[in-house]
Amino acid sequence: MASNYEYVSDSSVSDFGDSDTDVQSNSEPDSDSAAPQQQACIYYNKGNCRNGEMCRDLHVCKYFLKGSCHYGNSCQFSHVMNSNQTRRGRGKRTPRYRERSRSSSLDDTDSSKPYRWQLNLGQGWEDVANDHILEAQFSRPNTKGIRIYNTPCGALSIDFTRMCILKKTNLQVRRKYSRHCKWQWYYQGNHGWHQYGKKDAQGNVSPVNSSKLESEFQNNRRGTVNFTISSSNYEIRFKEMCQKNLSTGHRRRIRRRPKYVPPQDGGRLSAVTNKLKTSWPSSSKKTPLWQFSGRGGNWHNFVQRGSCTVTSADIEAEYQRNTQGSMSFTVNGDQYILNFSRMTQTNQKTQATRNIRRVMQ
Repeated sequence: MASNYEYVSDSSVSDFGDSDTDVQSNSEPDSDSAAPQQQACIYYNKGNCRNGEMCRDLHVCKYFLKGSCHYGNSCQFSHVMNSNQTRRGRGKRTPRYRERSRSSSLDDTDSSKPYRWQLNLGQGWEDVANDHILEAQFSRPNTKGIRIYNTPCGALSIDFTRMCILKKTNLQVRRKYSRHCKWQWYYQGNHGWHQYGKKDAQGNVSPVNSSKLESEFQNNRRGTVNFTISSSNYEIRFKEMCQKNLSTGHRRRIRRRPKYVPPQDGGRLSAVTNKLKTSWPSSSKKTPLWQFSGRGGNWHNFVQRGSCTVTSADIEAEYQRNTQGSMSFTVNGDQYILNFSRMTQTNQKTQATRNIRRVMQ
């Protein structure tokens, strides 16, 4: 029931993160935690601390502690701060939900499942049914996250950049994938996000592509990649997830998102998880409203008046027919294309692109 979802784009004003570092915010904040004199155990981070639960240093990922771990869900070290250990400098380490194990890790040789979204509602990890809805939005570089309404736990806001459920410290989300997952790299230009190696709105093409960047990223996730366009030198910094013009110092955000793989059965969303599917109402009292972004970050409703040939209801009807498709309409004689997969509106004459969104009234 797609009407119970709201996609959150970069232009949305929300609690969703703007940083693309994999900082896990599911750990409970504590005013007394992370005392200045404490640090991550160097032996734990090497995998051989002899003191175990009696260690006075924190058994936590050292990069997570600094807010710069790019491994996210796949990190083999803990991203959970134990309250007893941070207060007293010792104590039993709390098992981490996201720590990899033989029973929970996705088999890299399982080519039938290129990705797997899971939720932990307090009773262990469970697969998300029809998770292609989440995957389709996660694959879009301009999407910060997604909101799921009418669940037993209330409205869940999944932050894609930090891979967490906002304001629900007892709930968790993760995405697992096989080694065959194809990653694509994007940079934020003046008119939205553009994929490396592809033409942007001005016809420029970067000499590095997603395949090159992914290879370099796998070799060194804190490294850099340099390239030149029109005599201007640029540097991509994986640690900061940014692209810097070495002459002007100007920076642009970059993002790493998977290439979308649609479900083989072409099915639509019938439930979020086996636990959640009984919570969906047979009919929603809320009405979907389609909007496009304007200047200054303001959102405007699609209304059929004057020279505009489409309404919010028209867009919703087409969206229900094909959530990954597109539709066209005209305004003042100019043709526009709405892309539901990327949630964008593009002027076919100027190639100017704006974000669109679907909200509930």
